[in-house]
Amino acid sequence: MKIFRTISELQNWGIPNQNNNIGYVPTMGALHEGHLSLVKHSKNTCKITIVSIFVNELQFAPEEDFEQYPRTLEQDLAKLKHLKVDALFLPLSTEIYKNDFSFLISEKKLSQKLEGLSRPGFFSGVTTIVCKLFNIIQPSFAFFGKKDIQQLIIIKKMVSDLNFNITIVGCETIRESSGLAMSSRNQYLSNEDKKSASLLYKTLVLGKDLLNNFEEVGSVKLQMKTTLENNKKIKIDYISIANLDTLREFKKNVILKNEKAVISAAIFINGVRLIDNIIIE
Repeated sequence: MKIFRTISELQNWGIPNQNNNIGYVPTMGALHEGHLSLVKHSKNTCKITIVSIFVNELQFAPEEDFEQYPRTLEQDLAKLKHLKVDALFLPLSTEIYKNDFSFLISEKKLSQKLEGLSRPGFFSGVTTIVCKLFNIIQPSFAFFGKKDIQQLIIIKKMVSDLNFNITIVGCETIRESSGLAMSSRNQYLSNEDKKSASLLYKTLVLGKDLLNNFEEVGSVKLQMKTTLENNKKIKIDYISIANLDTLREFKKNVILKNEKAVISAAIFINGVRLIDNIIIE
């Protein structure tokens, strides 16, 4: 596995002509089985697989955990070498954001909901870094997890609107045996906290079952809220039942019939923020 620290090193690598068949997996490190599943998808699809590790300060608000975000580079390198990744792009912040950097890539509709409401500026940070990395690496395929479903939808829209010649591949969420979605932030949780956190996925499954039994959206959200609040460790940020394409919330009295929907939620456990979702298609 080749490791590149600068843009010029990567771009001077001279990737062999692979008939426009380069797969790319952007990450912030602290790699877990969810990340590694993206790498495996890329290797199964593409001749060349490139991974990046970059903890992007632009997507963290001042009160968020940028400095404390888990950094496990030695373990990450071992995992990527084991999977025979072709190249790792490991840039410094000063390489990505020069002193006079002054641009943001902003999406104006999809990013104003859900995570965008709870974390203002988050998606501008995401779209800016992903746009930069796409331009630097110029992959033909890029792989993202469905756990961050709003991010996936926005990046697909960015690729379409800005005419990137890249296929975005959404990959299924990888879960622990309890159902808890794998996340780098799970490292912050104690074993007891993880047991509590597993209620998030169980509640999403409950929501899906209720919607499939033709209960009204408002009633479903109320039952999900009650279920989560039964655990005193959990603080709810939001519960959403929205159209899968537009992320527009369904009205309370709606009964879903043949609708594409995403049930999503964000919670806090001992100050650790977790998100998850279930898709109905």
